[in-house]
Amino acid sequence: MIVFPRLAFVLALTSVSIFVVPSGAKAALDETFTEIAEHMHEHLDQVGAIKAAVIAGRLEDVREPANWLATHEEPARLPSVEEMRRYAARAAAAENLVAAAAAVSEIARTCGDCHLASGVAVLMGYSAPPSRDEQSLTTQMQRHLWAADRMWAGLIGPSDAAWKQGASILAEVKLAASDIVVEGEQQTEITDLTRRARRLGTQASQAASVESRSVLYGEFLSLCATCHSLTGAGPAPR
Repeated sequence: MIVFPRLAFVLALTSVSIFVVPSGAKAALDETFTEIAEHMHEHLDQVGAIKAAVIAGRLEDVREPANWLATHEEPARLPSVEEMRRYAARAAAAENLVAAAAAVSEIARTCGDCHLASGVAVLMGYSAPPSRDEQSLTTQMQRHLWAADRMWAGLIGPSDAAWKQGASILAEVKLAASDIVVEGEQQTEITDLTRRARRLGTQASQAASVESRSVLYGEFLSLCATCHSLTGAGPAPR
């Protein structure tokens, strides 16, 4: 069974001028920034839980973290927070995985918008992608998962490099329905899903705006969810 890797999360100042303040206020500002940074770790945990539940095809596991994001108290007035709350509420109320996938992708986009507006960079640690030469089902699914995580980092960072790394891997993943234990019509559906995922990777590689990237990422998550729902398989919970 494939297990999701936990991503490292680091906030780095992109402009010290943002934090040029009188010396008497420095300690209080440092404390405020620390509180916000710690709270952002909580955000990442909750939105990551939504994403993981969607990928695995577990709509019921979307509700709790989505409700937390939609209703919890923020430690400071942050850019894009109301938009984030709206999409979190949509995820919590989603009646299907396609709707939940679209909502969590937009949550990730609003996170990236907030980071840009706040003048911070979010750096997510990652390992090298699994070998493209190993054609086992496990390795190819791990490449799908690696692509999902890098594209995710690309939205949240936001990071153009991370997005393109993930999209390029997605475009070349070699999965065959015959490698997955399914029968009859399901095999045809799985073949279509894997082809659509590769095409989506190519589209994502060419997508320039964060809005188009968010739409494509939501579609990618819904493909993962549909496939895992059909096969009864999927990544283990984090």
